[in-house]
Amino acid sequence: MPAIAGLQLRRALRTVAAVAGLLMGVPVLAVWVPDPWAWLALSLAVQGAWVCLAVLQLRGAERLER
Repeated sequence: MPAIAGLQLRRALRTVAAVAGLLMGVPVLAVWVPDPWAWLALSLAVQGAWVCLAVLQLRGAERLER
């Protein structure tokens, strides 16, 4: 059981790092993207990235439990 918990913790930390990169990357992109329509596309892309990260985290955790 501790081995599985350790593997899941590493997996979760990678996901947290990806989320942190996403959260820090959006304001940096905001400096370079002055067009309002680009903001709409950027916000939709961020939402898609959240969903993708959540699905990958879930599948990875379930795979480790097997």
